[in-house]
Amino acid sequence: MTINVIIIDDELLAQQELAHLLARHDDFQIVARCEDVFSALRKIREHKPHAIFLDIIMPGHDGFTLLDYMAPEEYHPHVVVVTGGGSDSAVDAFARNLLDYLPKPVEENRFDQAIEKIRSQIENEASPYPNRMLDIIPCIFNNRIKFIKPKDIQYVQSDARGVYVICIDEKEYYTELTLAAIEAKTELFRCHRQYLINLDEIDELEEIENGLAKIKTTLGHNIPVSRHYFKLLKEHVGI
Repeated sequence: MTINVIIIDDELLAQQELAHLLARHDDFQIVARCEDVFSALRKIREHKPHAIFLDIIMPGHDGFTLLDYMAPEEYHPHVVVVTGGGSDSAVDAFARNLLDYLPKPVEENRFDQAIEKIRSQIENEASPYPNRMLDIIPCIFNNRIKFIKPKDIQYVQSDARGVYVICIDEKEYYTELTLAAIEAKTELFRCHRQYLINLDEIDELEEIENGLAKIKTTLGHNIPVSRHYFKLLKEHVGI
């Protein structure tokens, strides 16, 4: 499962620090970065992230104002407060039943504890919004929309060009769907931050150095497998 998060901080360096710490956890994906309360509110409503990392001390409206602006019936992500403020901010954070509080500068071990809290919360709760499975993946093909059935997909790859679907007939199609959306709405398996694989199209699974692995597909393509997903993949196939 990919855990989508939004970083909300008016300081670019603080955003970059959190992004660097998150990059060590390849089941987490940053779907947006925001510098103020109102852009954050729009992005939360748009992306419905599992969690947000929220700075409290920002120009204009502080971070807690964001939570006040959200109606009770709206989708509410898990909140990890990240701030340079003092103990009053920590007290307020826990009084609001928020998930965690991280003082700046953020320590790596303390950050990892917050990550584990997010994982634990998500594993023990229902999906926050409906999750209908997709019978087809819409792809762009010569100014037309090509409908691809998930069973006809060998793997899906995300790179600088966008998200591409590689089919069992070796044809490649661009799709405007995100990897996270395809993962959530099909049985394609996440094996890497940038790859989904059709488990029926795996020919070989080879473990390589540092806990990493690679998949050889039935068409001979080599697909990387990251450490986190290698463990999940072995459990899924009963290895």
